[in-house]
This record gives sequence, C-alpha cells and structure tokens, in this order.
Amino acid sequence: MKPEEKKEKRHDVLTIIALMAGMVFVLRMWPILLLMLVGVFGYALWLLFHLEKTPAATEMPPLLALPEPASEESMLTTAFALMQRRITEQVTARYPNAKWVWDVADARSRFAQGEPLSIMLGHAGGYQRAVVQVSNLQFASLSYISAGRPDRTSTEEEEETTETQEPASEQESVDYGLLAFEWVEANLQELNTRCNEVIAQGRDGFRILAAQLPHGDSWQSICQELLRNGFVSAEPLADGIQVQIKMN
Repeated sequence: MKPEEKKEKRHDVLTIIALMAGMVFVLRMWPILLLMLVGVFGYALWLLFHLEKTPAATEMPPLLALPEPASEESMLTTAFALMQRRITEQVTARYPNAKWVWDVADARSRFAQGEPLSIMLGHAGGYQRAVVQVSNLQFASLSYISAGRPDRTSTEEEEETTETQEPASEQESVDYGLLAFEWVEANLQELNTRCNEVIAQGRDGFRILAAQLPHGDSWQSICQELLRNGFVSAEPLADGIQVQIKMN
C-alpha cells in the first residue's frame, strides 16, 4: 500500500472514531465508550509495531555527470606544453646550464600543422641549434646542430675524433642569432625597467646606445629578439637601436 493510501485510510478511521465518540456523549452510551477506548488503545499499539517493521526507503545516490569531452584545441595545448617540458628535461640533463628558445614565434601553430621545429641553444657545449623530432604530436628526440659538425641526435653516442687544425681564415663564423639571444636574455630586466621609466614619462620609445650593444653586425638579430620578447618595433640606427613599446 502506498503512503498516500495509508494516510487517507487513517484519516477515515479517525473520523469514524470521532463521530462515534460524539454519539456516545450525546446518547449517554457509556459501555460503548469503554469499548471504543479499548479499541483505540489496541489500534495504537498495532500501528506502533507496524511502523517499526516498515523498512525505510533507501535513496538512490545521484548519478555523476560525465565529464565534457576534451576539445581538439585543449589536446593540442596539453601536447605542446608536455613537449616543451620534455625538451627542457632533455637539454638540462645533458647541459645543466643550457637555455633554449624557439627559433620562430609561431612554434605552436607549426606544431599543430606538423611542420618542422627547431630551437636556439645557449651554453650548450658549443651547440647552437637543435631540431625537434616530433611523432604523432609527441616529443621523440633532439638533433643537435653546431657549426663544423654533423647533426647528432640526443640518443646517439658522441665519439671524440682527433682532427687537424684548419687555417684561421676557415674558422667557423660567428652566429649572431645566438649572440643576440644571449644579449637580450642578459639585459631583459634592465630593458623592462627602462620601459617602465619611459611609460612614466609619457613617451613611447627609447634608444639603446651603441656603447651598450655588442658587435654592429648583430644589431639586426637583436631587433628580431626584441620583437620576440613583446616590443612593438626595434630599428637599428647609426648610434644604436630605437625601440618602440606598447602604451596602455
């Protein structure tokens, strides 16, 4: 029997008992009143034991909502972040003091399209660049590149060979891209301080004097590194580099 039906039946029984009690008082039928009291007492006892034996209804736990399926964009972001962490682990495990940056600004879009990727290295035992080997959006290995040496993967064993010295005129050329990267990295905090001073003065640019810069042939590469680090523009001039910054 449903709880609603039980409640309705109890209401009907109580109504009948109340009507009979009223008739007993009106007609002075005291023996019937005593019988009614005994019946009410018995019914109360039966109801008490019946309620104790009724099993409590168990509530079903709420169903857990299924997580939303991961989007392609979030999967690419996670895979790219994991690859960068693996590159850092590979580089620092081999050269603890080494640092690296992507050699292109749109490395993530290239990664998503499956295009070749490479990094620039600093303080990496003479290596200046490395090609990142990717398979199925997963990091595979690094192929280190240095002037005068063939490409070597991070899993190959390096063999030292004795070679004759080349003439001074044939010595390896200077890599101004790496020089620019190291200069900007070493002076980035000072450049940010100058940006804050320029903004406080209401101006939108400043000039890096030639005395503060390395070899003049590296200025163009330094301009590219400044653009990579968020500056609006950088132009080499006769007496230095003119830098434009963003105005809030």
